[in-house]
Amino acid sequence: MVSKSKRALALLLTAMMSAAALAGCGPTEVTQNSTGGTSTESKAAGDSTDSGDGESKASAEAVDIYTDEMTQTIKDKMKEEAAATNGKISLKLWCAADDRTFEKSRVDAFKKLYEDAGYELDIKLKSIGEGEAGGKILESPKDGADVFNFADDQLSSLVESKAIAPVIDLFNNNVIANNSEETVNAYQIDGTPYAFPKTSDNGYFLYYDKSVYPDEKDVASLDDMIATAASKNKSVYFNLGNGWYNAAFYFSAGVSIKYENGVQSATFDTDEGFNAAKAMCHVAENVGKGFVGTDGGSGDNTAVAKGFKDGTLAAAVIGTWEGPAIRDAIGAENLGAAKLPTALINGEQKQLESFGGYKLVGVNQFTKYPVTSQTLAYFLTNTESQLERYKTRGLIPTDLTALEDKDVAADPARKAIEDQQPFSHGQGSSVGGKYWSTNVGGFGGTIVTKKGKISDDELKKSLKSIQTQIDT
Repeated sequence: MVSKSKRALALLLTAMMSAAALAGCGPTEVTQNSTGGTSTESKAAGDSTDSGDGESKASAEAVDIYTDEMTQTIKDKMKEEAAATNGKISLKLWCAADDRTFEKSRVDAFKKLYEDAGYELDIKLKSIGEGEAGGKILESPKDGADVFNFADDQLSSLVESKAIAPVIDLFNNNVIANNSEETVNAYQIDGTPYAFPKTSDNGYFLYYDKSVYPDEKDVASLDDMIATAASKNKSVYFNLGNGWYNAAFYFSAGVSIKYENGVQSATFDTDEGFNAAKAMCHVAENVGKGFVGTDGGSGDNTAVAKGFKDGTLAAAVIGTWEGPAIRDAIGAENLGAAKLPTALINGEQKQLESFGGYKLVGVNQFTKYPVTSQTLAYFLTNTESQLERYKTRGLIPTDLTALEDKDVAADPARKAIEDQQPFSHGQGSSVGGKYWSTNVGGFGGTIVTKKGKISDDELKKSLKSIQTQIDT
């Protein structure tokens, strides 16, 4: 019987040779089990080829990547990569500006773990947000970052353009074992894994001040929330001038927004689209009277942080990234989080729906250092990094062990995300680049600016224009 450690090393060597062979080439199929797992001992499949010890990859288990033996094997492969560039590995890492300090701390830990006299390891960070990283890579893949953080709705385009490298089997076995089935499905396309899941909070829900809304039933209806906020000279923040947020009204009204096989489709120019627009007009009538509907040019994060700090906001539709700032502003005892409220749509209270998804870490298909890049991407998303990211940035993990941490389990944002999940739409299957280039955000902004005072004909004309942009 071959030991688990030796099986893992055999798989590592096979996977690393595959990674090196893939550098600069289009991705090849990497099949794996998509049933998820519940512990680091869970089975995770690669393909059905022999791994060098008489057993198939399909029987490979998740393993400890950080044993001395495994660490040294990875160092040896890094040394081989460095030999091709005069003994120096130079990586570029893109991350959001807000994450830069945290990412630098994890890079330092990575360099300490894999430092070796046989090569020099240099990793430079650049602030490129998750929302734009995929597009930047597609502009010029060979000049892009070796490792980059991105939102899951960009995955399809990256795969179609052959700009992102498949995750090698060894690391993928661990990712499958350590995450839920939903998470696994988010980073693979047609059974091939293409990224490392980092956080489960690429979506939005409701943060609120419990001193204003003492009970969760007080945040059940958007109309009621606005009235309560107005009575206390405060406001509810919901950026209708942003196509990411105002999609909540379209989804809830029954508008179909889909991105399939590289094609964007939607049904804005319909009765459902009109009902959504009228619902936004109804809410926008309260601008200055308990409601704030745009960021005023400062950006959502800045507007929300400032509003809670100066006491002008009672609630905001936003994501976990602003959780720490809101908590600091109003105190942990007053920090509440819940799924989105209902809104009045076509005469009925309808549960507002949302985009929901994941933040991922990808490896450039054209990196000169595929072994080092894959190892760094895995390190930045392992259990320890996800827990540290939560403690530092308040971002909800995907890793099952990290989710069991007492602080994560008790975070009101985690429950809000779980409660919103049945009413959320995956970005990867809903929107592509064309959606963001339409006037769906600007249209919502106009509704806010005019405080909902727009004729039915104007609304229908704008919806028809958005539909034409989608269909063209």
